Amino acid sequence: MMIPTRSEPALPRRLAGALVVAAVLIAGASSLARAQQPIMLRIQPHVGDTMYTRFEQSVEMIGTRNVHLVDTTMTSRMDIVILSHSLVQSSDGHGTTILAVTDSVAMEGHGTGAAAPTETLRRAMQGRQAQLHIARDGSAELLGASDNVTPEVEALYSGMPATLPERLVSVHSTWERTAFIPVSLESDSAHSARVRTTYRLDSLSSNGQLAYISIHGTISRDSAAALVSESLRVGSTGTVTGRMTMDRKHGWWIESHIAIEIKSMVTRIIEPVSTMQVQTHIVQSMQTRIAP
Repeated sequence: MMIPTRSEPALPRRLAGALVVAAVLIAGASSLARAQQPIMLRIQPHVGDTMYTRFEQSVEMIGTRNVHLVDTTMTSRMDIVILSHSLVQSSDGHGTTILAVTDSVAMEGHGTGAAAPTETLRRAMQGRQAQLHIARDGSAELLGASDNVTPEVEALYSGMPATLPERLVSVHSTWERTAFIPVSLESDSAHSARVRTTYRLDSLSSNGQLAYISIHGTISRDSAAALVSESLRVGSTGTVTGRMTMDRKHGWWIESHIAIEIKSMVTRIIEPVSTMQVQTHIVQSMQTRIAP
């Protein structure tokens, strides 16, 4: 007869523990292999899908001007919340056509003279529609001309630059994009600030559906560039930081958080000549829910 030893009752527990460890290692190896496999990041929502978006933005501007040897500081802030939805109408090899509808706009201005333009802008944006073509890299083009599309709505949608890479990327890969943002009524690069951004694919979700991307960029405009108006010269430097989440299954952004800091020197070049230092702080956040 075999005589039981003290170690025998522990064997089932050790065997179970070993199986758990093995399962964890297998799952970890699977996730690691998925993270190392190159993927293509593309904006490609499904026809018939509807994207419901909440966009929030806060813009604070602090201007300091020397008047009679005394610094005078003015501060203004505008907070905006936009609820919208986008209907995916068609898709081809070049991109996707969507109908973007601005459902509601809430705006609040702080500072001298902020109330009137805030309400004017809100009325101009709320209830408007715009048909857009979204390329696979995320850049947007406003389709057609319509009386329903105000300059504010056109600026909101048509200013979307390319964000995604043109090549396969793996976790920890980076890519760069350069965009020009107009600072006057002219839209050419001479009347714009340059935004150079580095994107990094930080990680993927365990099933590979979500891609987490970080953003670091710089903003610059040479004060010697073209005048922004007949009498104003503007030079700027700044930074962009943030993060974005892309739903690869549905081919669309579902979350972002962006912080922008800009320092500008605004010079009036006609008499009386004067300069103003302007600091601009912008915080943006976006959440999107996708309904098939």
